[in-house]
Amino acid sequence: MAISDERDKIMALKKVTMNLTERDIANTEVLTVRLNARNKASTVSSALAIAEGITKKIEDGGELIVKKKDGSLETIVIAGLGGANA
Repeated sequence: MAISDERDKIMALKKVTMNLTERDIANTEVLTVRLNARNKASTVSSALAIAEGITKKIEDGGELIVKKKDGSLETIVIAGLGGANA
């Protein structure tokens, strides 16, 4: 398969219907602004890509560490990830 064919297959759009709670909708609205997304569908797509990247790194033995404004570091734990340490 040619590279352009594979890219087209990956980028093909599929219509999805989702049931969201009010909290989910509020989170989507906040993330739409934070991610400067053009619409909520783009926001959900970006959020999924970010989550996939982060969870892959954790599954591969990495850690999610955030540097706070005061310079201190905080390890973020995502329930269900990280094998024996989860």
